[in-house]
Amino acid sequence: MGEDLYGHHADRIQAAIASDAAAKSALVASWRRSSNLHRLDPADCSPPRYLTEAELGQAGQRIEPLVQAAQSSLDRLYLAVGGVGCCVLLADRDGVPVE
Repeated sequence: MGEDLYGHHADRIQAAIASDAAAKSALVASWRRSSNLHRLDPADCSPPRYLTEAELGQAGQRIEPLVQAAQSSLDRLYLAVGGVGCCVLLADRDGVPVE
C-alpha cells in the first residue's frame, strides 16, 4: 500500500470519526474510541515495536493474577468464536498480548 493510499485511508477514518457515523456503525464507534481513549492516530505510519521474549514474559508475569481469574471466561469465549476463525487475546494496558 503506498503512502498516498495510507493518507487517504486515514482521512476517511478521521472524517468518519468527526461525523455522526459512530452512532450507526460499530466500526466507526471503535475507531472513535481508539482515537479518543487510546490516542491512536490512523495517519501514524511508524513501524511496530517488537518485544523480546523476556519482555513478553515480564508482561505476562505482571498480570498473571488477572490471567488466572479470566481464564475460564476466555476459554468460554474462545469456544463461542474459535470455530469461525477468530482468536481471543488478553492484553495488558499497553496492548501487549499476554494470553
